[in-house]
Amino acid sequence: MPTKKASKPAATRFRYKLSSGLFLLPQNAASVDWAVLNDSKQLQTFRVTVYKGGVGVAKTETPPGPLTQTIDPDFVTHNANSVAPGQPFQMGFYYEVVLECNDRSLLPTVNVWQDHAATVIPGTTIGPGDFVLIG
Repeated sequence: MPTKKASKPAATRFRYKLSSGLFLLPQNAASVDWAVLNDSKQLQTFRVTVYKGGVGVAKTETPPGPLTQTIDPDFVTHNANSVAPGQPFQMGFYYEVVLECNDRSLLPTVNVWQDHAATVIPGTTIGPGDFVLIG
Protein backbone atom coordinates (compact mmCIF):
# COMPACT_ATOMS: atom_id res chain seq x y z
CA MET A 1 0.00 0.00 0.00
CA PRO A 2 1.48 3.40 -0.97
CA THR A 3 2.47 5.76 1.79
CA LYS A 4 0.37 8.88 1.94
CA LYS A 5 2.37 12.11 2.28
CA ALA A 6 1.24 14.56 4.90
CA SER A 7 0.01 17.67 3.21
CA LYS A 8 0.49 21.17 4.51
CA PRO A 9 -2.76 23.12 4.93
CA ALA A 10 -3.29 25.72 2.23
CA ALA A 11 -2.17 29.19 3.25
CA THR A 12 -4.97 31.67 3.72
CA ARG A 13 -5.13 34.12 0.84
CA PHE A 14 -6.17 37.71 1.41
CA ARG A 15 -7.51 40.26 -1.05
CA TYR A 16 -6.14 43.40 0.65
CA LYS A 17 -2.80 44.29 2.19
CA LEU A 18 -2.59 47.50 4.24
CA SER A 19 0.52 49.12 5.72
CA SER A 20 0.91 51.53 8.62
CA GLY A 21 4.00 52.92 6.93
CA LEU A 22 7.20 53.29 8.92
CA PHE A 23 7.22 54.64 12.44
CA LEU A 24 9.84 55.17 15.15
CA LEU A 25 9.42 54.81 18.90
CA PRO A 26 9.64 57.81 21.23
CA GLN A 27 12.08 57.64 24.17
CA ASN A 28 9.33 56.94 26.71
CA ALA A 29 7.84 54.00 24.77
CA ALA A 30 7.18 50.85 26.83
CA SER A 31 4.75 48.92 24.57
CA VAL A 32 3.49 48.90 21.00
CA ASP A 33 -0.11 47.82 20.50
CA TRP A 34 -1.97 47.05 17.30
CA ALA A 35 -5.74 46.60 17.32
CA VAL A 36 -8.33 45.60 14.73
CA LEU A 37 -12.06 46.39 14.77
CA ASN A 38 -14.35 44.19 12.69
CA ASP A 39 -16.84 46.82 11.54
CA SER A 40 -18.57 44.39 9.17
CA LYS A 41 -21.57 42.21 9.92
CA GLN A 42 -19.70 38.98 9.18
CA LEU A 43 -17.02 36.90 10.86
CA GLN A 44 -13.64 37.97 9.41
CA THR A 45 -10.24 36.32 9.25
CA PHE A 46 -7.13 38.48 8.96
CA ARG A 47 -3.36 38.35 9.42
CA VAL A 48 -1.13 40.98 11.04
CA THR A 49 2.63 41.01 10.61
CA VAL A 50 4.93 43.53 12.29
CA TYR A 51 8.21 44.28 10.56
CA LYS A 52 11.40 45.80 11.93
CA GLY A 53 13.68 47.72 9.61
CA GLY A 54 17.09 49.23 9.90
CA VAL A 55 18.59 51.63 7.40
CA GLY A 56 20.40 49.74 4.65
CA VAL A 57 19.02 46.28 5.53
CA ALA A 58 15.90 44.36 4.52
CA LYS A 59 12.97 44.49 6.93
CA THR A 60 12.35 41.38 9.05
CA GLU A 61 9.34 40.01 10.91
CA THR A 62 9.26 40.70 14.63
CA PRO A 63 8.22 38.06 17.16
CA PRO A 64 5.74 36.47 17.46
CA GLY A 65 5.63 36.56 13.63
CA PRO A 66 2.48 36.71 11.50
CA LEU A 67 -0.68 36.31 13.58
CA THR A 68 -3.83 35.04 11.88
CA GLN A 69 -7.06 35.56 13.77
CA THR A 70 -10.80 35.34 13.20
CA ILE A 71 -12.95 38.02 14.78
CA ASP A 72 -16.70 38.33 15.28
CA PRO A 73 -18.69 41.28 13.86
CA ASP A 74 -18.39 44.49 15.91
CA PHE A 75 -15.56 43.04 18.06
CA VAL A 76 -12.04 44.33 18.69
CA THR A 77 -8.87 42.32 19.15
CA HIS A 78 -5.34 43.53 19.84
CA ASN A 79 -1.77 42.49 20.53
CA ALA A 80 0.73 44.49 22.60
CA ASN A 81 4.44 43.79 22.97
CA SER A 82 7.19 45.35 25.05
CA VAL A 83 9.84 47.83 24.02
CA ALA A 84 13.24 46.88 25.50
CA PRO A 85 16.49 45.16 24.54
CA GLY A 86 15.71 41.54 23.61
CA GLN A 87 11.98 42.30 23.24
CA PRO A 88 9.96 42.43 19.99
CA PHE A 89 10.36 46.23 19.84
CA GLN A 90 13.68 47.99 20.32
CA MET A 91 14.67 51.63 20.22
CA GLY A 92 16.47 52.87 17.13
CA PHE A 93 14.60 50.81 14.53
CA TYR A 94 11.75 51.57 12.15
CA TYR A 95 8.59 49.48 12.42
CA GLU A 96 5.69 48.71 10.07
CA VAL A 97 2.39 46.97 10.85
CA VAL A 98 0.81 45.13 7.90
CA LEU A 99 -2.81 43.94 7.91
CA GLU A 100 -3.97 41.39 5.34
CA CYS A 101 -7.72 40.91 5.03
CA ASN A 102 -10.61 40.25 2.66
CA ASP A 103 -12.91 43.07 3.77
CA ARG A 104 -12.00 46.75 4.10
CA SER A 105 -14.44 46.92 7.06
CA LEU A 106 -11.58 45.62 9.20
CA LEU A 107 -10.11 48.75 10.75
CA PRO A 108 -6.51 48.63 12.07
CA THR A 109 -4.94 50.98 14.60
CA VAL A 110 -1.46 51.19 16.12
CA ASN A 111 -0.67 52.93 19.41
CA VAL A 112 2.56 53.36 21.35
CA TRP A 113 2.06 53.13 25.11
CA GLN A 114 4.22 54.76 27.81
CA ASP A 115 3.53 51.80 30.11
CA HIS A 116 1.97 48.34 30.00
CA ALA A 117 -1.51 49.62 30.88
CA ALA A 118 -2.65 51.22 27.60
CA THR A 119 -1.57 54.79 28.35
CA VAL A 120 -1.17 56.08 24.79
CA ILE A 121 1.68 58.51 24.11
CA PRO A 122 0.05 61.54 22.43
CA GLY A 123 0.78 61.77 18.72
CA THR A 124 1.65 58.09 18.27
CA THR A 125 -1.69 56.75 17.06
CA ILE A 126 -1.78 55.44 13.49
CA GLY A 127 -5.49 55.15 12.75
CA PRO A 128 -7.42 53.25 10.06
CA GLY A 129 -7.35 56.22 7.69
CA ASP A 130 -3.56 56.36 7.91
CA PHE A 131 -3.03 52.79 6.65
CA VAL A 132 -2.09 52.59 2.97
CA LEU A 133 -3.23 49.90 0.53
CA ILE A 134 -0.07 48.19 -0.76
CA GLY A 135 -1.48 45.04 -2.32
